[in-house]
Amino acid sequence: MPMNHNNPLSIEPSPAQLPLQFGDVKPSLQAQEELRWFFNEAERELEEPSAFCALVAGHTASSMDEVERRQEAMHAAGTINRRLQSLGVTDALMLSGLYTERVWPKRMERLLGRLAGAVEALPTVRAQYLRALIGAQTKTKSVEAWLEELIEVGGPAAVEDWRREAQLACAIASHAYELARGDGPSVVPTEEE
Repeated sequence: MPMNHNNPLSIEPSPAQLPLQFGDVKPSLQAQEELRWFFNEAERELEEPSAFCALVAGHTASSMDEVERRQEAMHAAGTINRRLQSLGVTDALMLSGLYTERVWPKRMERLLGRLAGAVEALPTVRAQYLRALIGAQTKTKSVEAWLEELIEVGGPAAVEDWRREAQLACAIASHAYELARGDGPSVVPTEEE
């Protein structure tokens, strides 16, 4: 098991290394795979030109495998997108914040772990950030920088309520996505050898 970054002698995992679970709600591996792929890799896989576009542009598709892979990616992305559209906007935002892979400032990463993106995406957090901007309480240029500033000044207590709110919101959103997807296999395209 990787060591905790806060204490190199500890074998305790950091929050970002813990299994994804929100109280009694543990997203299935298939749901996690689909959402991680959708928010981080799908766009890149869809950018590969189709056989028709390549032909119109005067190029040839490098292989039928690439064309087939793109079609599978388009189908998978469409399926996941339809599922996300069937959820409420807040649930979709929570899943986007939870699964979009980003490098977070150290304090946010240490305190919030995998919930950093979900906390940053919370409507209440974004509204509070706007109030802080309007009230000249911060000069930060982003919600992320503002959260880091709050943690620096107020410690863990500054974001604890939002961490709990995000945990509950992620549990609700994860459960909603599980209901939308059912219990079938993941739709993420697989690499065939």
